[in-house]
Amino acid sequence: MKHKFALNYLMSQPWALDQQLLSLMSDIANREVDSLSLDDFVPESLATKSGKRLTRGMEKREGGVALISVSGVISRYANLFTNICGGTTTQLLAQDFTQALNDPAIKAIVVNCDSPGGEANGIHELAEMIYQARGKKRIVAYVGGMACSACYWIASACEEVVIDATASAGSIGTVLQMRRRKEKAEDEFETIEIVSSQSPNKRQDPATETGRAAYQKHLDDLAEVFVQRVARNMSVDRDTVINDFGGGGILVGQAAVDKGMAHRLGSLEGVIAELKTGKKKDMPNPNQTNTGADEGENNITLTLPGSEAMSTADLITAITEQRPDAIAAIKGPEPEMAVAHAAVLVAACSAAGVPAFSASLLKEGVTKAEAENRIEMASGLKDTLAAAGLSGSFDALVGCIDDPVKMVGKAIHEAKAETDESGDQTRHVTDDEKKTTSLNAKEIYAKR
Repeated sequence: MKHKFALNYLMSQPWALDQQLLSLMSDIANREVDSLSLDDFVPESLATKSGKRLTRGMEKREGGVALISVSGVISRYANLFTNICGGTTTQLLAQDFTQALNDPAIKAIVVNCDSPGGEANGIHELAEMIYQARGKKRIVAYVGGMACSACYWIASACEEVVIDATASAGSIGTVLQMRRRKEKAEDEFETIEIVSSQSPNKRQDPATETGRAAYQKHLDDLAEVFVQRVARNMSVDRDTVINDFGGGGILVGQAAVDKGMAHRLGSLEGVIAELKTGKKKDMPNPNQTNTGADEGENNITLTLPGSEAMSTADLITAITEQRPDAIAAIKGPEPEMAVAHAAVLVAACSAAGVPAFSASLLKEGVTKAEAENRIEMASGLKDTLAAAGLSGSFDALVGCIDDPVKMVGKAIHEAKAETDESGDQTRHVTDDEKKTTSLNAKEIYAKR
């Protein structure tokens, strides 16, 4: 008697797997097992692109980077399909990931994804292990071929998803294939199944509306966990995953980045080099023109004149024309002008006891900070003159408060005039052009 063990196993599991490969696995499993020679499948299914047989475990690169490969069909444990179709298991991936995480010589982990997905069981546990390890070490998923269904679930759990321009990602959802026994006259035997009356839902018939609804709910519940975890992992909401992440289909390269399914384009060796040096370099977006610095980097692209000896003026002109944003960043924000804060400055002058001083501040080109500084200086000058008995000289001196040399000269002049024996206590000099009628300069100099 020929038993289809592989087919029975395939039909008994929910799969988060690309449909094309699932159909291929069904075709293989539907063959008679005793007519298959597994030795004929192993060399082809376990060969990498370079022709070398895959070995379990992680690869350690120089610079403290661990490379863990997720390739082929993903199963929870090693089984018949692992031998026939190649692939890996969540059990072994978890062991490799834990080893890399606990190894002090490893500072970063790259999860190298090239898988159509696999068995749904065990994926959530592995993805949660990776997600919870965020922050302990740099964990980056690289998609070089495909990260579909269960494999994308794993990739999304990493801190960052980097995808090749020709790679595919998506196929979010679950699927269950079922085989019904058809009654035929040539059947060798008849299967009679009796279910305990206490367990009416134990054996649902998918051919009935009730049975199909039960299986559909089971898949929907599993898929909901998938969607919710991807939303959390990629920092988006549930509706974004459902509406923008392919709807169960797959997206290629830049399209996956544009929709938020991956963070950026890149190459495997580029990612490894970045983790070694700590410097990130994005691949250019083929759908956008290069306008200069990429977001998050301090790069400025300029086309400068060909002359080897460029003048400062030419350099400034080139930067101003090509990168006005860089010039704006260097200059910083525009200062607040005094005129825009007239009421505040007038009140400040009154509070400082120099109300008339506000007229000299509310002029074009005077900033608010400069005006506030001048008010403080004027207030200090007023107090100093009052202490020296020269309050009458305030108007003459405050006019040149921004010219210390001129103000010192006038202060000396005022002080000498104050000490003149015949001088009037109320006399003062305002400036060289305007003199009050109470001051006779010739008489003062004659008496000296």
